[in-house]
Amino acid sequence: MTTTQLGKAPTGQFVTTENIRNLRDFGGYSLAGNGTIVSGRLFRSGDTADASEADLVMLQQMAPRVLADLRGTSERDKAPCRWPKGLDARLVEPHGESARMAFHEEAAAEVTDAATMREQFARRYEDLPFRPHLQQVYGDYLDALAQSSGASLVFCTAGKDRTGFIVAVLQTLLGAHHDDVMDEYLLTNSAPDRDAQVERLRHQIEHRFGKGLPEDAIQVVTRVDPIFLSRALGAVCKRHGSVEAYAADVLRCPPAKVEALRRNFVK
Repeated sequence: MTTTQLGKAPTGQFVTTENIRNLRDFGGYSLAGNGTIVSGRLFRSGDTADASEADLVMLQQMAPRVLADLRGTSERDKAPCRWPKGLDARLVEPHGESARMAFHEEAAAEVTDAATMREQFARRYEDLPFRPHLQQVYGDYLDALAQSSGASLVFCTAGKDRTGFIVAVLQTLLGAHHDDVMDEYLLTNSAPDRDAQVERLRHQIEHRFGKGLPEDAIQVVTRVDPIFLSRALGAVCKRHGSVEAYAADVLRCPPAKVEALRRNFVK
């Protein structure tokens, strides 16, 4: 997958950065009916804690009006984000923990192969849409987008799981075809910095738990898989009937707000 400069990203390409992981524009997709999700305004990434000076200049040029930090309180305290000085943006973030904090400890104790890790991740995706603090920040993010048609950036630590789910929800609400929603989710596996993420995670696990995971299990942790998003969306539909009903019932995004999102981000 090639990279591109900010503001020139066709569907599925990444924005060139030095230290911001997995940054890309998730607009540009044609919709099932008429229209296209706008490009150059809907961005997703990993956190900006290690952003370089060049990255800060790029963010200043992006000029996001909405920032959605999906990381929990302890994650934000451990790795505060860096932003350009004077950035004028609405920041939304959860008021507690949004991750399954015990996951890696459980994994280190239980995982012996890639298949076990894959199933562990798939099970955790089933509860991801229903974590209270994630529901709060997801709803705040959609609310902010309904009120602003400017650029936005939604992110978590790696920009793949918590971020991947809400991007899938938003694209669905905007009218994207399911195949395109899944293709966008899977683009994380083509991120230019994926090898560095593998090494970073390996060192974190070994430092924290005094043991490593099998190499094939490490690969599962640093990738996304169709079964993960399918489990999450399946759990939503089983409990609420549809993504649209979930958005209305849980994320405070009824049809009138969906229409505002479409006015802002569909052309």
